[in-house]
Amino acid sequence: MGSNPSFLDRVSKAAEILGIPSNDLVVVLKQNGIEDTDMGVSLLNASTTSIEDLSEILQAGFLGAKKLQLKAAASMLKGDDPMQKNPEPRVVNAVSLSAQMQPLADFLKSSKPIQQWSDRDLLERYAGQREYEVEQELHQRAKNQPFIVLLPGKHEPGKELLDIETCLELLKAARKRTNPSMIPNGGTVVQVYRITELNLQDRILETCPICGQTLWKGYCEKCQANFSGIGDDERAYVKLVSISDQFDAGSFSDRKHLLASAGKGLEDLKSTWPSIAKKFDELKLTGDLPKLRVVANRPRATVSDPFFQDGNRAVGNRTF
Repeated sequence: MGSNPSFLDRVSKAAEILGIPSNDLVVVLKQNGIEDTDMGVSLLNASTTSIEDLSEILQAGFLGAKKLQLKAAASMLKGDDPMQKNPEPRVVNAVSLSAQMQPLADFLKSSKPIQQWSDRDLLERYAGQREYEVEQELHQRAKNQPFIVLLPGKHEPGKELLDIETCLELLKAARKRTNPSMIPNGGTVVQVYRITELNLQDRILETCPICGQTLWKGYCEKCQANFSGIGDDERAYVKLVSISDQFDAGSFSDRKHLLASAGKGLEDLKSTWPSIAKKFDELKLTGDLPKLRVVANRPRATVSDPFFQDGNRAVGNRTF
């Protein structure tokens, strides 16, 4: 195992303080389990190794050394040069202190009312966690105006990446004037959103498992069917029945019969339409049941809108 430069440097300086050859100090340290290795440096740095401990070792090894010499040499071996008037803080301690203080800083920030947070802290928190309380505070500070700009590229609904600096600039501007809905940014023109437009819950739409049209609070006007209170599995089963040869979607009596069975639960559906049960179970096992909720697209004016997905103007909604 090779020598450790830090060890040799400390020994050389400590030996100079004591007025002895470096090799003599190496021998004494080795006799006390502190060798010229990485482990030896770790032992010197250890919180369990005090300056007093090292002073005792040096005093036992060099009886003629004076008290102040011993303390200074021991401090040097610990990695703290006592000869410097304004010694540099040890990096390891600074890093350690920073790591210890960070949880406290996070706690103090989180315990402070969000009304007292800076715009940047709020926006960075929102970008990472999408908390409703933070969203509403930012919406209020923006005076309900658009100020959200997204980074270029595709975006997963509910996890859009924000252009933080541009958002902050527009948020500040919203306090003094009316923000535009489109701005030049990065060589193109981009959409500016109200922060509430990114709220995924507000963008989720339910679709009818029979005809596919959007439901209004669970009700399908076309099918004259109310799916309120009917679970996701039951709705998925209804969808599978509705596309089977056994079902006539144009028949009011068929729709009424199917809806009544769904209202009784999954087991009733399986007993009423048993031929669908195997397919339903297989699709549920693989996570491939029919998707009956969609995420509505945001309004957009140009193809530079980050919600632009496929090179064409967005039409319809995205299922999930």
